[in-house]
Amino acid sequence: MDALDPRAEAVTLLTLHAAKGLEFPVVFLVGVEDGLLPLRFGGAAPSGDDVAEERRLFFVGLTRAQDRLYISHARRRFDRDAAPSPFLAAIDPGLLERRGEDGPRRPRDRQLRLL
Repeated sequence: MDALDPRAEAVTLLTLHAAKGLEFPVVFLVGVEDGLLPLRFGGAAPSGDDVAEERRLFFVGLTRAQDRLYISHARRRFDRDAAPSPFLAAIDPGLLERRGEDGPRRPRDRQLRLL
């Protein structure tokens, strides 16, 4: 972060930890899914302190946006269903504009084998 030039017109990738104290015109928070935020290794439940720390980091990420904030989550990840992060429930729904399909999707076409 020592080499960050705020005047540069570039995309900057950061962890939530590295974003503390910084602001950007546009912020994308991706992978806001249960199991990734809060993180669960091997499906094990994190401790209450770990969840509180990750919730705090999530809100650090939310507040880095000066003009626009985009939050995304996948419906499926690694061939498993993915649920949105429970942290999203703390945000007033009136502040969110939902995009994307809410209904089930058509299965992808598969390439057939010739041999």
